[in-house]
Amino acid sequence: MHLYGKRRISKWLKPVSIFIIPHGGLRSLRFSFPIWLIAAGAFAWTGLTLWAGYSAGRHFDYGLTLADNKILRKKMLLISEQAKESLDYLAMTKKADLQLRKVLGITPTETDENGIGGPSERDMAAFRKQLTSKAAEIKEETLTNYLKEVKNEAASRLSSYSEITVFLADNHNNARATPAMWPAPGRISSPFGYRFHPLKRGRYFHSGIDISNEAGTPIHVTADGVVRYAGWAQGYGLCVVVDHGYGYSTLYGHMSQTKVKKGKRVKRGNIIGLMGSTGESTGNHVHYEVWIAGVPRNPMPFLSKSTKAEENFSTLFDGIFPKL
Repeated sequence: MHLYGKRRISKWLKPVSIFIIPHGGLRSLRFSFPIWLIAAGAFAWTGLTLWAGYSAGRHFDYGLTLADNKILRKKMLLISEQAKESLDYLAMTKKADLQLRKVLGITPTETDENGIGGPSERDMAAFRKQLTSKAAEIKEETLTNYLKEVKNEAASRLSSYSEITVFLADNHNNARATPAMWPAPGRISSPFGYRFHPLKRGRYFHSGIDISNEAGTPIHVTADGVVRYAGWAQGYGLCVVVDHGYGYSTLYGHMSQTKVKKGKRVKRGNIIGLMGSTGESTGNHVHYEVWIAGVPRNPMPFLSKSTKAEENFSTLFDGIFPKL
């Protein structure tokens, strides 16, 4: 075994000759190296190649990461600018919300009263400062958290506006359902209340008012609603009854002709019949009644009701909403 080991060592020590034979008659070159030196050089070259590849890969990944970070920062800066703009709009909508509630007399939401449910003024100031920072100084986590707060506040404003919308729609419909005009031109020949009945010769309660004019004078419905009855009704003669909702209903009697049928939806001012003297009547007029929750009320206050509030409904909040 000792002899075998010596032979292996002597084998690695044997030289290997490398000849370089140039063209053009130049002198040939010869180099002799032991086998172990060539093997060591090969291993060193392989190691150097692997190390160079690894180092180049790391530098490439680092450069790629820097490029990605630069793009990300630019995106964050863009998002920050957009978030700041959205924040300004949100602040305006919150202010408009509170002003709307004040004008309409709606109780502020619990969020508005207690200042919870969204970012406070202090939070908003800090957020704006964060948004005006350089891209490299913007913290992604901070930006994300504030954007969530803005989203929650926007949802709160949307809910509040939905409540206001329902309130406005209800008030608008209520206004349209309230009798607010003369059913026909003419003079009041008999008021509301107890009176001496010209035909029955006694003191009876008059549940409406009589407006006299020429036969055929158009009779108008005094509020939006649905025709519940159109036809003959004993002492009322030809009459029309309209249900306006919200507890309101009106009756128009002694017509010479009706212009609507039961179930028809009518709008304030629509012609529903012509003046006449049908039923228990002594002359051409319209008997007009206003009922609230099933009880007849004096129509006089409703004749003088102004519709300006309704006409100005769309301009009621001029100046509240800023021009965005």
